Amino acid sequence: MSQPIPPSMRAYGRQVFFCIHGNCAEPELGERLQQRFNALNREYQRNKLRNPERVKCSLADCLGVCQAGPIMVVYPDGIWYHHVDEAALERIYQEHILGGQPVEALIFHRLYPADQPPAYAPTLRGDQGQWPAETQISTEPSASEETEELAKMAPTSAEVRARVRRAKNKKGLVIVNTGNGKGKTTAALGVMTRAWGRKLRVGVLQFLKNENARFGEIKASERMGNIDWISTGDGWTWTSQAIDETEAKARRGWQIAQERITSGNYDLLILDEFTYPLHYGWLDTTEVVAWLEANKPTMLHLIITGRYAPPALIDYADLVTEMREIKHPFKEQAIRAQPGIEY
Repeated sequence: MSQPIPPSMRAYGRQVFFCIHGNCAEPELGERLQQRFNALNREYQRNKLRNPERVKCSLADCLGVCQAGPIMVVYPDGIWYHHVDEAALERIYQEHILGGQPVEALIFHRLYPADQPPAYAPTLRGDQGQWPAETQISTEPSASEETEELAKMAPTSAEVRARVRRAKNKKGLVIVNTGNGKGKTTAALGVMTRAWGRKLRVGVLQFLKNENARFGEIKASERMGNIDWISTGDGWTWTSQAIDETEAKARRGWQIAQERITSGNYDLLILDEFTYPLHYGWLDTTEVVAWLEANKPTMLHLIITGRYAPPALIDYADLVTEMREIKHPFKEQAIRAQPGIEY
């Protein structure tokens, strides 16, 4: 049986931890301290992989103190700091990390006696020979080193998941399905089905599509029940016989949407093909986004579909998916739309 290959690591001088469990202080405070610490590291070149005095900085889910935070630990010194804000961090960095003198006023625990500091100097550590012999540290890292440095500073996927679990955030999402590929409305209807299965209050408001249409999804919603379905259009713009009337219907559809959004009667509302009135200038995108920011209930999920989603809408949305066409049976094989698949 082959022996496992151990990982390799560059030399470093210290390891710093910030607690983000949430019991000693809000997790966001520890995260901000880590960001500031990394910025100081870059400023003083303590992030350089070739520097044996490099300082590694990590977030810890729990340091077991659970009071008087944010808590900061510096190893191998074994120095524990309490109530660390950004001003305290600046002092700790200057005096302790750079100067080698711990900040006594902020220490609440020591691993070593004050008169017996640990040996962390490069000449006394066990990782000799893992850095260049030259005393001059290059300030211009190679592209691979820069990539490795950025990767180490970025939170890991496990850290991101832990942060999300701790935050327990919930909000009504603004979801935009756009792009030239097929599936924008189909994806929205999939969410509709899921929400209906969870007994959420669901509504669908279709723009442009003919108000007398009997698509498969409309028939399905009638069989499912408890889905408020409104069609406000007179057909697609390229088949419209009176574009002014099409525009007027779209404007009226937005008025209906505003009423539905503010009614408090929905947990999920789909504005199908709503990007077109914005793209064609029938509605002012800036005004629409401003209205949504001011009036959309916090927990209402809003799904908007259609091609040509304006940049302002994309910036406002929480989730944006672009459908990209790779192959289409109509173009490739002259197969027309079929019931149950396209409508």
